[in-house]
Amino acid sequence: MLTARPVLLLTLLLPPCLLGQRVPRPLRPPSPISSIHPKANFDTQQFAGTWLLVAVASECRFLQEQSHRAEATALSVTPQGSALAVSTFRKLDGICWQVRQLWRDAGVPGRFLLPARGARGDVDVVVAETDYRDFAILFLERARQLTVKLYARAVPVSDSVLSEFERQVQAARLTEEHTVFFPKYGFCQEADQFHLLDEVRR
Repeated sequence: MLTARPVLLLTLLLPPCLLGQRVPRPLRPPSPISSIHPKANFDTQQFAGTWLLVAVASECRFLQEQSHRAEATALSVTPQGSALAVSTFRKLDGICWQVRQLWRDAGVPGRFLLPARGARGDVDVVVAETDYRDFAILFLERARQLTVKLYARAVPVSDSVLSEFERQVQAARLTEEHTVFFPKYGFCQEADQFHLLDEVRR
């Protein structure tokens, strides 16, 4: 029979699970984007077409450091059922590039999942606000870091749209210091086959 001292020693050395006790895992806080509500009754058909990137708010250090190199960026959106086929057009060293992506249906209208390579994982996308005609505000999350993007059908945008974007940025606990405005001219509409990145096939 074990005396009290060896029993105490075993209790200290053995993991609790081996002693018939379970230590609950600490609950991971919900992802930041889980609290962002998508546009009510989001309609992929109305969202289709061309969108011009106006501004981005993010704590991303690279974005802040390279803000002076921001180039005019445009999205071409085509519905594929409840998913969206998205082509991003932007210049790099004066050459137009096209990046093809598929924003997959995430089970809720207005929520999408963008598969991405790299250790930081996939990107969650939420179309939080849009009138389909003039503007759209999107939230993106990767590795628990939120980014807010403002798109427009045409530039410049109205003061009321900018005010709504600023409100959404503040709700995401970001500030003007985190916001980068993109050029209002020089948008690409197409790219040749040598400057096409097809993320859908990878």
